[in-house]
Amino acid sequence: MIKIITILFIYINVIFAHSFNFTELRYSYAIDRSIQLDGQINFLKNGLSISYHDSAKSLRYENNTLIYKENNETIDLDAMQYQKIKGYFDILILLYKDDKKAYDGIFDIEIKDDKTILKPLGDIKEYISHIEMFKEKTKLKQIKLFLKNRDNITIIINDEI
Repeated sequence: MIKIITILFIYINVIFAHSFNFTELRYSYAIDRSIQLDGQINFLKNGLSISYHDSAKSLRYENNTLIYKENNETIDLDAMQYQKIKGYFDILILLYKDDKKAYDGIFDIEIKDDKTILKPLGDIKEYISHIEMFKEKTKLKQIKLFLKNRDNITIIINDEI
């Protein structure tokens, strides 16, 4: 489940297509273990897709539809997983677009230099403790997601392709 949620955090939506290499660092509190994954994010007009360099896993979130594949086979998610993932993706879309007006009512916002701290206000606060975003000038460079179960996920945007 945490793998699927992690992958979902990575999907970000923008108006025009862009591609980035990224590094994902996951920490699992339950097993006190960290792993690193490298991949590519493609931002689409109405969604995004992600693939990992050393894995046969991919996700595509487009037109409010989520598709998860392993070894080119579509994996069915139960309704709860599907909705949680879509919720995470919707949040990531907001983060990538950096539409502060859209944050209103969804997050309490605190800005400190290049770091923005978002504390969820709605149902998502049951899963996410807070989010930290880091920028260089106006470009989003890193997102840290702190989950209620004490896991955390760091997504580092390495470079545009």
